[in-house]
Amino acid sequence: MTTLATPTPVTSGTRVTRRLIGAQGLYVLASSVDLTLTGIVGAHLAPTRALATVPFGLIPVVAASSTFLLSRGIGRYGYRRVFALASSSAVVAGLVSATAVHLHLFWLFCVGTAIVGVQQAGAGYYRYAAAESNPDARAKAVSTVLAGGLVAALVGPFLATAAGGATTTPYVGSYLLVALCGAVATVWNARLPRELVTLAAPSRAVDAPDARSRAQLWRQPVLLTGVAATCLAAVAMMSMMTAGPMAGMDMGHDEGQATLAVQLHMIGMFAPGFVVARWIGRIGERRVAALGALVLVVAGGAAAVSPQTWAFLVAMTAVGVGWNLAFSGGSAMIAGSYRPSERGRVQPVAELVTTTAQVGGTVGAGVLATASGWPVLGVAVVVASVLVGTALRPDRP
Repeated sequence: MTTLATPTPVTSGTRVTRRLIGAQGLYVLASSVDLTLTGIVGAHLAPTRALATVPFGLIPVVAASSTFLLSRGIGRYGYRRVFALASSSAVVAGLVSATAVHLHLFWLFCVGTAIVGVQQAGAGYYRYAAAESNPDARAKAVSTVLAGGLVAALVGPFLATAAGGATTTPYVGSYLLVALCGAVATVWNARLPRELVTLAAPSRAVDAPDARSRAQLWRQPVLLTGVAATCLAAVAMMSMMTAGPMAGMDMGHDEGQATLAVQLHMIGMFAPGFVVARWIGRIGERRVAALGALVLVVAGGAAAVSPQTWAFLVAMTAVGVGWNLAFSGGSAMIAGSYRPSERGRVQPVAELVTTTAQVGGTVGAGVLATASGWPVLGVAVVVASVLVGTALRPDRP
């Protein structure tokens, strides 16, 4: 007599992670438009080239400004409502940006792209929600959610450029695509599992007996090095991603090569998510973050040594891979440094520091987004990666 095999039950944490993969994919698809085109569009609309990266630079500024408000909202209303609200901001951002491009208004374009920062801040909490839903497999949950952006990374840059040519005014359609992605993401996030409504409830109990003070929490070496890893990932990725398309065109690469570089960069950002969890299980979160720092050295080195196409593509791809490793490892280190009752004392601060690093990277990119500035940026990435990589050495506390 034969019996049917009993299917492996889907746990609550697994269900949450699977749904957050979709949320991450929609976020990446929308953000790929800004990653691909905002620097180029900014150069067309800005009164001077020096201001071309300002619109993109405002995204992390607003993300940093809104992260504390979103954290408080998570503690009061739960992850699900806040994720839906943050996604809806992309609808407004896309419509305002499209209007600005149509009217050729640089200041309005800055407003539109800045609003994207609210969506970015909300998406930054996806990995924490996944980690808290899977306390026994934090690293796997974090890396799996980040991997959810792979398909969007593959098609996003091409959709962005294709949509840009679908309207009478170039690039208006690209930003209407942002609004569409935001609308779909809002509906998706509003229907996330109910666990994400109640999961954040412990964060209200910051005075619980087991809750440590902020001073105690932020003296932990694992938390400090985890934040250092995510900051390195953020500043390296944002600086090279922002400067890359414009510097590449200055170096003689055409728009098609710049788009390919963005696509390879985004594949590098998300494809490693399918293996990172296994690596973390074998060698640990700290070593994976350190490996990310090493790959970022390669990225900066390629940018520093040659302006040729091969070096440009290697730099853009490697910075994506390095971002994933350093960000995944660092995020897992952060998530393991606090208890549920201490969430509000760690998450928003870590996000603020990381998004501030993004601002710094974008500002630096504005200065170095030229053929002559690209190798200087590469050297800066190498130096920062060596410093953080040294702090992440396994023999350190």
